[in-house]
Amino acid sequence: MKRLTGKDVARAAGVSASAVSRAFTAENRLNKATRDHILKVAAEMGYRPNALARSLIKQESDLVAVVVGNTDGIYDKDFFNHLSTALQKRGKWALQIRSEDQENLAETLGKALMYPVAAAIVRAGTVDPQAIENSKQMNVPLIYTGLGPVIKGADCVWLNYKSGGLLGTRHLVRRGCKKIAYIGGIKGFTADTGRRDGYLEALQEAGLQPHSISQTKFDFESGMQIALNLLQSDNPPDAFYCVSDAAALGALNAAKSLLNLRVPEDVAIVGSDNMPMASWPCFDLTAATNPIDEIVQNLMETLEARLANLDQQEMSVVVEPQLVIRGSA
Repeated sequence: MKRLTGKDVARAAGVSASAVSRAFTAENRLNKATRDHILKVAAEMGYRPNALARSLIKQESDLVAVVVGNTDGIYDKDFFNHLSTALQKRGKWALQIRSEDQENLAETLGKALMYPVAAAIVRAGTVDPQAIENSKQMNVPLIYTGLGPVIKGADCVWLNYKSGGLLGTRHLVRRGCKKIAYIGGIKGFTADTGRRDGYLEALQEAGLQPHSISQTKFDFESGMQIALNLLQSDNPPDAFYCVSDAAALGALNAAKSLLNLRVPEDVAIVGSDNMPMASWPCFDLTAATNPIDEIVQNLMETLEARLANLDQQEMSVVVEPQLVIRGSA
């Protein structure tokens, strides 16, 4: 069926198409009786204004592109839910565009910019200069989250990943752990680089050498397999600092469920993110925080400030993690 248009409503209501358009704007010059009549006819017909068409006419948009990578992780799903809710509370709508891998980010963002969006929020592990250039050419503000501290041509709200690595590893050192392994993420991603740097600095402070450094996809399965291999080796670690809660829960499962080790007595485990399930009694995971509410709030404030002044210098907002100590370490 053909979608109803403002002209259809105009014919049914006996008014002009421009009167119908004005009836659906916050500021209109119609008298109350005419507006009420138009809205009543429109409701009876099931008519809704075409938001995309209106945004093209007005050169304004309530759409914000949210460009993300793989969102299969629990943290990323929670993050998008919080972000889309925060946007809606401010009269904005999230247009989620998913990029399967980092290499396709510029292409994915280019597709998002085909829509009349007010801005784009990109959750990525590395910077893509071409993506920034695309947004500049389209005059669409670009806000990164997951990077930092300063990105030329874009705003950034970022977590101090290195601080999280320092907090988690220092805690393990204070517990008396000597053979601390690092279970990392995808090499080159800011989260992995920063947390690994913090891990290495904390060990250097304590006069310790890294037990081992491994890479994962920030996921449960590879975290579990790496921990299982290390714990069954001739030189098992006495602690893990993990790049994500998912990897830490994998290590926890390997230690407790597969090898019947005592946590934290035989091996201590610290994660990163502090997802809600980290506090579940069955996990009781010590973790450095990656606070979604605080990051999303800063994203909203950065977005509003950018839209209010498109010409101001790049903004960079840092969020500092905290360490939540539970039973795993």
